[in-house]
Amino acid sequence: MEMIKNLSKGALLAFQLLTTIPISLQLGWNERLARLSVCFYPLTGLLLGCLLGGQAFLLLNYTSLSSFIITAWLMTFTCIYSGALHLDGWADFSDAVFSRQSIERKLEIMKDSRVGAFGVISLLLLLGWRFLFIYEILEATLNVYWLILIPFLTRIIMGGQILIGSFARNDGMAAALKPAQTLAVKFAFIGWIAAALIVFLILDFTLAWLFLFAFLFIVVWLRFCYRQIKGITGDTIGAGTEGSETFLWAVLFVLYSFGMV
Repeated sequence: MEMIKNLSKGALLAFQLLTTIPISLQLGWNERLARLSVCFYPLTGLLLGCLLGGQAFLLLNYTSLSSFIITAWLMTFTCIYSGALHLDGWADFSDAVFSRQSIERKLEIMKDSRVGAFGVISLLLLLGWRFLFIYEILEATLNVYWLILIPFLTRIIMGGQILIGSFARNDGMAAALKPAQTLAVKFAFIGWIAAALIVFLILDFTLAWLFLFAFLFIVVWLRFCYRQIKGITGDTIGAGTEGSETFLWAVLFVLYSFGMV
């Protein structure tokens, strides 16, 4: 019973941190709870994917709404679900990267609550291209598996950064999750990936491409973050989550364009 209670608290904390679902329980914070919460990051993405997939299925099949409007709503719903939490990280990290300053100065820029010109421009490009990719895919197919899989994979990527990345700071939200870098949590993520891979391969074998590119994204992103600021922070974790989502939609768009799916 104690184990079930702890797992429940970990799941609730994950949803408190990563979604706007109103969970009013005071769960507290300790190393065990931090580890358990990371284990359930993929679940928050899976729920988002199911909600997006269900809405897309209904809107595409039972309304006369255009793919343009449906795409706009799906992106809006994603922001509502997450509270646009990770978009702030993308903007802050963009400001730091394009400043071309020293590592110390980049870390200072990322702490600044204000968003600069580079952050705004990169944010517009990120969302603009994502909108385009989703719109084109909805125009090409009524298959909604992708809408379920991509949010799940982006949360796998989020957790992957925490589990195998090196931390640029010893303080902050990201560093508070360092206790999650244990074999048990890593095996939990492997379990999520294996279960999802089996399910989605049964549905559509070509979905394996997205798993491959998600893994490649983690490797390249962590190397990029290390070159920029010698590790990861809360902002780079958020930026990687948002960047990976647009990247995976781009991969899917290319696969559809070349008739590979």
